[in-house]
Amino acid sequence: LSSIYQTLISLFNLSQDRFYYSNEIVNVFLDKMEMTIGGKVRAHEENLSREVFGAPVPTGILLHILQAKFEKCRNLSRQELSRNTVQTLLRHIVQHKFEQRVVSGDIYDDFIRFLSGEQEGLMEISYTKQQQKQKQKQQNKNQDSDTMESFNENNQLHFSDEMDNYFQYTLTPQSDLVKIFLNLPIAVPALKLSYCLDGHLRYINVYPTLQFLYSHHIQGAYITKEVRNALSAYADPNTFCSKFLTTSQRIHSTDAEAQGGTGAEREELEVEVLINHIRQSPQYTIAALQDGQYMIGMKDQFNKHDLETHPLKDSVQYIADDMGFVLYDKRDNSEAKEGRGSKSVDDFGPYFIEQYILMEVLSKQEVAQNVMDYYVKHKPKLQQALQSYSETQGKGFICWRFINDQRSLKTQSS
Repeated sequence: LSSIYQTLISLFNLSQDRFYYSNEIVNVFLDKMEMTIGGKVRAHEENLSREVFGAPVPTGILLHILQAKFEKCRNLSRQELSRNTVQTLLRHIVQHKFEQRVVSGDIYDDFIRFLSGEQEGLMEISYTKQQQKQKQKQQNKNQDSDTMESFNENNQLHFSDEMDNYFQYTLTPQSDLVKIFLNLPIAVPALKLSYCLDGHLRYINVYPTLQFLYSHHIQGAYITKEVRNALSAYADPNTFCSKFLTTSQRIHSTDAEAQGGTGAEREELEVEVLINHIRQSPQYTIAALQDGQYMIGMKDQFNKHDLETHPLKDSVQYIADDMGFVLYDKRDNSEAKEGRGSKSVDDFGPYFIEQYILMEVLSKQEVAQNVMDYYVKHKPKLQQALQSYSETQGKGFICWRFINDQRSLKTQSS
């Protein structure tokens, strides 16, 4: 339908003796949410009808174009296109363009189906244009190919909520149950790995949010009966998060018992991925609860603003993104003010080595591998540079800056 609608806009411009058109309907989605779309569409169709049919030349051009189009359809070629018929059809076209039209049950339904290319035989659309549509469909299919597994019937999750006005519903974060539910973590690790530190095995578990499951970053095989059972137990956000903490802590305690095992056969910081249902190089934010225990969400899903309404806000110690930048650090509000929480690559926090292990596994970041190498080979220098860093340039992803600073100083001195 875009073709005939653009024709109407061109004829409107012709009637106004101008080349460009200033559309009063800018954001259809927001207009629908604010329930103002109906009035704007009515004003729009009134304006088009008045101006196009107010001048003989645009009127004649539109009649000629429609007659030429409908002559190619056996059922519509016999229809008389009077001025009133075309004027009414213009209104139907505008309403259909903005998804405000209701089925009229008359000849105008046939007109719209034909102009939309939905009529059997597809006579209105040229072969070249139809070819372009098929190509676009194939491109869309290719782009969605990596999400098909997630939406396989065996790997689907369904949840819903009802409201009278969705736009108004989302204005109050505390009552937006859909957003709250999407931010909740699932107590089944999507990524589990072990690594060797000081001759001992340590474990890391990464738990996804529900919203992270609705992305192409997760593999469909993750959505198992265990995941469904965890979600079916939902009663309210606080109870759900309390159960999550209990379950994740139990997993953490089980791992802690196994951490006593020796990693003598493995090199320092050698990583073994035990479970991984996350696709390579996702865009994410990660919320750290404690060493070995992390939540992963979509890009910008975790931030210091939304954290205030999250049921786990008191448990989150820091938040970092896929590039390693620290978006939130609880020490800013507590330990730093009391002079505690010293920066260390060995103590849990934004500079703890686990942050870079996760970056290496999830995104294969070169900087993560470099920091891990320096941790193994030049750990005292790394810690010394870290202690002298003031954090005025920001936090996270900065250990490599320390190394570069050390290198530049060494080069200058030599």
